[in-house]
Amino acid sequence: MSTAVDPTADLTVDSAELDEMFEDISRMSVPAGYRVEIIEGEIVLNPQRKVHSTIIRRLNRALEDARGGEANILWDVRIDFPGVLNGYAPDVALVKDDAEEDDEGRHDYRDVEFVAEVVSRGSRRDDYDAKLTVYAESGVPTYVIADPKKATVHVFSEPRDGAYADVTTYAFGEKFTLPFPEITIDTAGWPRD
Repeated sequence: MSTAVDPTADLTVDSAELDEMFEDISRMSVPAGYRVEIIEGEIVLNPQRKVHSTIIRRLNRALEDARGGEANILWDVRIDFPGVLNGYAPDVALVKDDAEEDDEGRHDYRDVEFVAEVVSRGSRRDDYDAKLTVYAESGVPTYVIADPKKATVHVFSEPRDGAYADVTTYAFGEKFTLPFPEITIDTAGWPRD
């Protein structure tokens, strides 16, 4: 399975403008417990809740169990993606083990192997729409949406021509295996909203 982004494709990332926007945000009084992202040029704040953090923790644990304690797993860490000002902080991202950080300590979106977003009340539209499109266009091999309100997990894989060619849905309580990286996730006991 080819997961590489076409190097001739016009996928530009405007990190300089995103840096300025995040610098402005850092001077604001962002409430504790909120995650800040820039999605299509809009500053988006979403509250972090216990249901949300529990699922993130369990996803991290599954990735660590499969890839080892030194795996390059990020959560709520900024990664700039192509498009109009997309500075995302994915709930969970797995970056290639040999990926290098740039001078600002950030990873290139082309080094992302897996991304997961846990849907919250305020992130539903972005997780199912804007991020789904950007992750596919960026060639992220696997994108998982965990939706505690619907008690479902959607696994999107095989990015082609700006969309995911394969989508599989599981109910909370089931085990499933990610297509890439090949890791089994057990959703038994995942909390619901």
